[in-house]
Amino acid sequence: MESKAQRDDDARRAIEHRLVDILDAVHAGDVQRLASYHLDSPRFTKFNDSPPLERQDFATAMSAEAAEFQALDEIRGAFEDVKIDLFGAVAVVTGLFAYEASVGDDRSSGTVRTTAVMVDDAGDWKIAHEHLSVLPAPA
Repeated sequence: MESKAQRDDDARRAIEHRLVDILDAVHAGDVQRLASYHLDSPRFTKFNDSPPLERQDFATAMSAEAAEFQALDEIRGAFEDVKIDLFGAVAVVTGLFAYEASVGDDRSSGTVRTTAVMVDDAGDWKIAHEHLSVLPAPA
């Protein structure tokens, strides 16, 4: 029988792998694949500091993400300082997303604080809630 420590290690590895999957989808601009890593459920929620500012449901969040990606020519990024706290079939994942993006000749970069509540959905870790906020640039 597998110990709790082994189950937690397996879950952490699966979540770390899912974060790599998310980055791959972001870099490819693959909004359908990115959406598949979110829980398509009335229980999904998202807060973002770009419109719409209200709590978003799954459809609203995925539509907003698709619009953001369509506006970009390219985006590259990496997760930093990731912490994964497990609570059985639920995980709270916090960290930073450092990015560089371009639209035409305009380039921008920044860091976003991110919190994702992930759930084990029949063996597949998915985002059930996410909260993003831009970290102000150093003065």
